[in-house]
Formats: sequence, structure tokens, C-alpha cells
Amino acid sequence: MMKRLVLKDLTIEKPLFLAPMAGISDKPFRQICKSFGAGVVYTEFVSADGIVRENDRTFHYMRFDECERPIGVQIFGHDPETLARSARYVEEQLQPDIIDLNFGCPVPKVVKCGAGSAILKELPRLEAIARSVRAVVTLPLTAKIRAGWDKGHIVAREAAKCLEQAGIELLTLHPRTSKQQYSGEADWSLIREVKAGIRIPLIGNGDIKSPGDARKMLEETGCDGIMIGRGAIGKPWLFRDILHYLQEGELPLPPERADIAETFFRHLELQEVHYPLMYAGNLFKTHASAYVRGMDGAAHLRYEMNRAKDLDRIRELAKTFF
Repeated sequence: MMKRLVLKDLTIEKPLFLAPMAGISDKPFRQICKSFGAGVVYTEFVSADGIVRENDRTFHYMRFDECERPIGVQIFGHDPETLARSARYVEEQLQPDIIDLNFGCPVPKVVKCGAGSAILKELPRLEAIARSVRAVVTLPLTAKIRAGWDKGHIVAREAAKCLEQAGIELLTLHPRTSKQQYSGEADWSLIREVKAGIRIPLIGNGDIKSPGDARKMLEETGCDGIMIGRGAIGKPWLFRDILHYLQEGELPLPPERADIAETFFRHLELQEVHYPLMYAGNLFKTHASAYVRGMDGAAHLRYEMNRAKDLDRIRELAKTFF
């Protein structure tokens, strides 16, 4: 039900994407999701201002290993010139497979700077950013948008056409408004409407929690691929399960407890390698809690892990639990 996509010299065999999520889509999680069949992964979104200022933390977010390809770096900002400079730097210095423009983030600290989904209130600026970046990079250029700023200003159809005309080669739509953030239900009918109005590939995003959800979105919207965000936290095997369901037509069995434990500890080991030990434990807690959600004794484990001071203590608690 999903066909390969070709963007310039890049062939995407499996248009099943891991969404860029701040504090979540780091190198360890990307590699875990890749191992379960994610076709394309994106870095956490990074500030264009941070890139041009050569901020160390910003560069840490963008580092990746060859095993993560194809990988995209997502950048956000408000000023077309700054975004163009940062995109050119990313292409020249990091050489990812894709550069992605963030026009969808609803987080207050981003939108109050006029970036992310706030740009959906300024479609001329949105188009100017896309044209400025397109003029200076040769890599495939993609973008992610939301439905609009609020329910009174649904602009996804207009924004999609602007971006296509500006040279964007693939678009992702999360059909919630910025004001909704992640509440309510994603309006998949908007994905269908936007898809009908553009020629470039459209990736659907929002409320994909199971293989059945993925198949339903493809059937209802006609989108060219799927992006998964929160649904993969604690369930990175969702990518594998979706691919199996789409190819074989049958739902896979849920992972055994031992399988979950194996993924948990593999993720923990990657965390230990990637981060300084003083930070690794705290940055793993969101993932650790999600892995055990719904299991007997999970509430007590989460309580103890949240009190843990380091990764070794989390490992000890998890060994006892599993």
C-alpha cells in the first residue's frame, strides 16, 4: 500500500517516517527505530539561530551515524536569510540526506518567537523561507505543517500549494491546529483534501498508534507515506508491525516480555554511549517509563526510576523488574 518515493537522488524504499520530536528523537531512539524498520528518521528539530551561532548543544542534536540513513535534519526559525544560511551549513558540514523545514511545532517557546506553526499565520513568510532555503541547498528539501493556527484559520491547503511552488519536494501534514497542540483527534480528512491539491508526495501524521491506524490512514487519505511520533515512544516495534500488516495482511503478535526487555536494555546501552553519564539517566526516563506502561508493577517501577540518580540505578531496577 506504500510505494517507494524518489526525491532527487534519494530513493525511500519504505515511506515510514520517525517524526522529529524534541527530547525524544535523539540518536539512541533513532537507531532503535531504524532497527525495527523505520524508513526515514529525522533529528530533533534544531534552531537556525543556534546553527549559525555554532552552538555546541545544537550540533549535538544534529550528529548522526551512517546506520541512520536516510536521515533528515529539521530546522526552525523565523528569518528567511538565517534559515538559508543554517541549511547551507547543514548540507556542507553534516551532509544528511534531507533538510526539513519546521512549520508545525506548537510549543509556546517556539511560536512566541514567530517560528514553527506561528508561520502558518504568515503564508508569504512561509513561502519566502522555502524559496530562500531552496536557492542555496541541493539536497532534497521537505517541510512539515499543521492544519493552521486555530480552527478559524485552517490554511493547510494554501500552505501546501505555496510550498510546492517554492520547491519543496515532499510535505508532511499533521492535521491538528497549533492551538490544539496534541488534544482532540487529528482530522485525517484534511490530509485527503491537501493530497488532492498538490503533485508532490504527502506524508500523513497524527494518531498512528497501531498497524490498523496506519492502514486506515492510507486507505482514507491516499497519502504517500506515514510519519509516526508519540505512537512509537515505548513501542519502536510499531514500525515493524505496520510493515508486516501492510505486506502480509495479518496483525503480528504483540512482543513478549523478554522482547521488550531486550529492546529496553539495548536502548539503555545506546543512551550510555551517546550521552555524558551525568545526563544519560534523566534523558532516558521518558523512554524507560513508556516501555513498561501497562505491565504489572509498572507504576512502582516508574516511581523508583524517577527517583533514580543515574543510569546504573535504572538498569538495576529494570533487571529486577524484568
